[in-house]
Amino acid sequence: MTTTLQRARGRFGLEVKADGSRTRMADLEQRGCCRLLFPRITGAGMEAATVNISGGMAAGDRIEGRLICGEGTDLLVTSQAAERIYRARPDDGSSEVEVACRIAPDARLEWLPHGTIFFDGSQLHRHMTVEMAPSSSFLFLESRIFGRTGSGEHLTRLSVRDRLSVRRDGRLILEDTLKLESDDVTALLKQAAVAGGNVAVATVVLIAPDAMTLLDAVRARLREPECAGFAASAWNGMLVLRGLAAGGWALDVALRHILPLLREGRAPPSTWRS
Repeated sequence: MTTTLQRARGRFGLEVKADGSRTRMADLEQRGCCRLLFPRITGAGMEAATVNISGGMAAGDRIEGRLICGEGTDLLVTSQAAERIYRARPDDGSSEVEVACRIAPDARLEWLPHGTIFFDGSQLHRHMTVEMAPSSSFLFLESRIFGRTGSGEHLTRLSVRDRLSVRRDGRLILEDTLKLESDDVTALLKQAAVAGGNVAVATVVLIAPDAMTLLDAVRARLREPECAGFAASAWNGMLVLRGLAAGGWALDVALRHILPLLREGRAPPSTWRS
C-alpha cells in the first residue's frame, strides 16, 4: 500500500512601480512555503530573492509565482540558493512550478536564480510565461545540474519538462522547451549528441531592443577557456546562449564571465557574491 505523503504548496507575487527614478514595491504576496527577501543594493533598481522554506521540492509539491513590472521599473529576481528536486516514487506526481511575468514598456526584468539540482528519480514540470512590451527588456537564466558528481551519484530515472514561453506585444516570439526522460540518465548524457559526458547545462536568453547588437562581443567572450562549452545566436530582437559544463562549479564560472556583458557590467545578484 502506497503511503500518502504531505506535500508543500507555495505562492509568491511581486508587483513593482516607478517612483521617480527608483523602483518601489507596489504589491507583495507570500503564501505557504514561499518567501521573498529584499537585499539592500545600490542603484535605483530593486532586487528580490526567492526562498523555498520547505528546503527543496518533492514529488507533488507545487509553487506558483507572479511578477509584474510597471512602466520604467528595474527588477532583479534571484534565489537564496540552488533549488533541489528530490527523488519521487514511481507512482507519485511531478513537482510543479508555474511563474507568470508581465513587463510594461521601458521596464527591465532579470530572472537570475541559482541552478536547479536534480536528484536520481526526480520529476519536475516547470513553466515560465512572459508578456512584455516592445521597449521592455527581459534577461532569463536557467541552470540545471543532473546529479552530484562530487558525491559519486549515478543518475538513472529522471523526468524533466522545462518550458519558457515569451510574448512580445501579444505575439509569441519564443517557445523553448527541454524534455528529458530516461531510465539511464548518466548513459544518455554521455552520448556526444546529447551532452558529451557533461552533467550541467544552462540556457540564457536576452530579449531587448539592443540584444542583437551584443552578439559579436558575446562570441568574443565565449572564446575564453572558461566559456568553451557555450555558443550564442541572435535573431528577432533576441540573444540566446546555451552551454554545457562538467559540473555546477564550472558552469557557474562560465556564467560569471558571460552575464556582465548582458547586464551592462552590473554587480552580480547579492546571493551570488562570494
